[in-house]
Amino acid sequence: MSEGERSHLADQRRFSTTIALPALGTAEIFTLGIAAAYPYLDQWWAWLAPDEQARADRLFRSADRARFIVSRGGLRLLLSRYLACAPDALTLTYGPQGKPSLSHPALEFNLAHSGDWVVYGVSRDRAIGVDVEQILPRRHLDGLEQRCLTPCERATLSPEPTERLRQFLAYWTVKEAHLKAIGQGLSYPMQRVEVGWQPEPHLRSPAIAPNLAVSAWTVSTWEVAEDAIAAVCVAAVPCTLRHQPFPLITAPDRT
Repeated sequence: MSEGERSHLADQRRFSTTIALPALGTAEIFTLGIAAAYPYLDQWWAWLAPDEQARADRLFRSADRARFIVSRGGLRLLLSRYLACAPDALTLTYGPQGKPSLSHPALEFNLAHSGDWVVYGVSRDRAIGVDVEQILPRRHLDGLEQRCLTPCERATLSPEPTERLRQFLAYWTVKEAHLKAIGQGLSYPMQRVEVGWQPEPHLRSPAIAPNLAVSAWTVSTWEVAEDAIAAVCVAAVPCTLRHQPFPLITAPDRT
């Protein structure tokens, strides 16, 4: 048996433990601390497609390079567990605004990273978007509020600066998760999307998406850590959201 054949069989054994596809009406959320994946950086870089490797290697700051490798390599690892294949066997394609996808017809997914965290969302046959934002002071926050929030949303903001920033980022993460779910990203004006919070997070006015009504979206926000907030938006109602542990490999690859 050749070295290549042995490596292929080893990969098959390592990734034979699969995760069942999410049930209909369910979305699964995975949160990964970037530092937890540092022991795997070389291995995860090797899983990336050549264009992803080149992009990672162009990043000057080591923290930015690590964040990119962890986010993309972690996505490949996660999807490989759903599809029972090696992470480097996956062919990802990207929409005009950068939303990743697979040819697999039943699996919808999205990812976001900020600061020390990466968040992944996976659903079955339903569009999904996620966002995470580190809670750090923003320059020109007043201008961001004017550009991104509706008058009704701005009226709800606290005058206290720290709480106001958290409230703004809560709006931002929901809107960005929604726009990522429909493949628009930040190309769509955020001010055209309106978010309400009572009795629970919801879209009062969603972005234009064919065949998807306002009530079709399930929205949730949560604090990833004291300094990070995240949101998920799924084109399904009702939709059960399950927060799952990220399936890290138990030890760095030594082969």
